[in-house]
Amino acid sequence: MRRGTQCHASELATQPLQFARIHPSSGVLLSWIRFNPRSPSASLPIHPGIQGEVQLESEVSDELKVGLNYDHEQASGGNPIKSVFARLSQKMAGGDVDADLEMNMGDNQLAGDVTYNRNGNQVVAHVNSGNSNVVERVELSRDGFKGTFHTGSQNVDLQAQVDLDSDTNMLVKMSQADNAASVEINHNLDADTDVQVNLNPSADNMGANVEVTRRLDADNTVKPRFDMNSKKLTCAWVRKLDAGRTATVNVDPDNSFDLEVESNNKADWSGKISAPWGNPGDADIKVSRQFSF
Repeated sequence: MRRGTQCHASELATQPLQFARIHPSSGVLLSWIRFNPRSPSASLPIHPGIQGEVQLESEVSDELKVGLNYDHEQASGGNPIKSVFARLSQKMAGGDVDADLEMNMGDNQLAGDVTYNRNGNQVVAHVNSGNSNVVERVELSRDGFKGTFHTGSQNVDLQAQVDLDSDTNMLVKMSQADNAASVEINHNLDADTDVQVNLNPSADNMGANVEVTRRLDADNTVKPRFDMNSKKLTCAWVRKLDAGRTATVNVDPDNSFDLEVESNNKADWSGKISAPWGNPGDADIKVSRQFSF
């Protein structure tokens, strides 16, 4: 959208518009819509350059939710339904089982996650009927430890998190497939200042980048970030607004800047403006809100 920060309703009708998902206690959910003017669809009554996607979800019972994803652009090809899905929660063997599965109507493949929780242990199986192993990978988590086994490659990923002291936390990740490791250290300097250091021992300068979070007052926080390899400095400014809203400005002097307004109220509007640095007229604008009925 080649405009400034103000726009009319007729202009918004030609821009990307996305609604995030929500989970109502009952009834049917209109949970996700996205309009994209880049792919013309003359049969859509709102605007000849809009394509629309809708996700509908219905709560059948406390344990089962079902729904479908609809794509208006696919309607001209015969079947506008992209996929159907189900979310099931059950008690089993002294623990909780949650299944989140989706079937793609294009290739009839079923994919998703099956999670089992018991006594602080969590096991997640990522399944895909199109994979020769069906179960693509299995994750085991407990406290600060997480291990992932990839059934196809037989490789293992490990992740461990530990508190070094009351102010310092360290997260270590290792990947057998990539033969790589990374370290993240978070340290609380004082009541208003936090520092995060990320390291990749196999990269130049250990792939180090440093981010400082500094709370200026009750409403304003700045987050400068420096990358040792690229020698690039980026910065974010977060400001608390009225009615539970938050505004965040991200500035990357070499690439772009964006302004995002969010709300802790799911029924409130939010929006994001992103533009190339030095060319604000080429901004992309997204507006969002959640609806249930």
